[in-house]
Order: sequence, then structure tokens, then C-alpha cells
Amino acid sequence: MKKVLFLAVFLLLSACAQEIAVETPINTEFCGTSTQGACENDNDCVTDGCSGQVCRTVNEEAVFTTCEWLDCYEKNGIECKCVDNKCSWDSI
Repeated sequence: MKKVLFLAVFLLLSACAQEIAVETPINTEFCGTSTQGACENDNDCVTDGCSGQVCRTVNEEAVFTTCEWLDCYEKNGIECKCVDNKCSWDSI
């Protein structure tokens, strides 16, 4: 009887432990942020945040973010630079 009960519990727990596949949509657009801090040239701008997703001026305090990586943080073809006297993300 104990073996049957053990087997039933084992099968029940095994069924509950199955992983469910969750698909995450692929985002191809960059989703970083910018403080739009004042700048005179590209050297005035730096990336910040744990994943490098924040563009800010060197004169602003450091920005602290949660440490996570999202695919949309991939900086393919863009960089943090001075655009119209504001630090922001722009194409290379």
C-alpha cells in the first residue's frame, strides 16, 4: 500500500513539475533612455546604468538601475553622443 501511495504522489508531483514554455517577443528596437543632459561635444556624454542603457552627461550624477539585460539594450548601430547640445542615443 505504501508503494502505491508513494507512486501516486511521485506521479502527481512529476506532472506538476513540468516546465511551461513561455515565448518572449523579440524587440528589435533599442529601448535605452537618455537624461537629455546639456553637452557641447560627444566627449561630454557617457553611458551609465548596470546594463549600459542610460545615456547621460558627464556632469550629471551616476545613474543606478536594476541589473537586468533586455535584448532591446543591444546597441547595434547607435551610441550615446551629443546631439543638438543634449546627450542622447543616435546612429553611429
